Amino acid sequence: MRNKRELWRAQTILRKIRAHARKLFGLTGEVRAREERILIGRLYRMGLVDENATADDILKLTVRDILERRLQTMVYKLGLARTIYQARQLIVHGHVFVGDRKVRSPSYHVMRGEERLIRVALPIAA
Repeated sequence: MRNKRELWRAQTILRKIRAHARKLFGLTGEVRAREERILIGRLYRMGLVDENATADDILKLTVRDILERRLQTMVYKLGLARTIYQARQLIVHGHVFVGDRKVRSPSYHVMRGEERLIRVALPIAA
């Protein structure tokens, strides 16, 4: 991370997710089941929870879980960069692709399934 703003953004995302999960406890019956499935489906696609998660699992999420899904962290964890700082530099300089798209934002949230599409294309030195 470059500054506190990125951390605050992750905290805000987590706060909204947890607030939505807490609202589920006030609902009953079929409405709660439907809303819970929708929320869990969204968080599953985001890569934050498992497919068979519950509202309790959503409340156990931390800021670290959200930060682990950032492109900068993923490039480093996949071994495409030696350090987290080098990962950020590769992204900002336009060497990292997610699928066919060049992504220049280190804070890009990598969705489930996109992990295998991350690649680094360095220019050939002449």
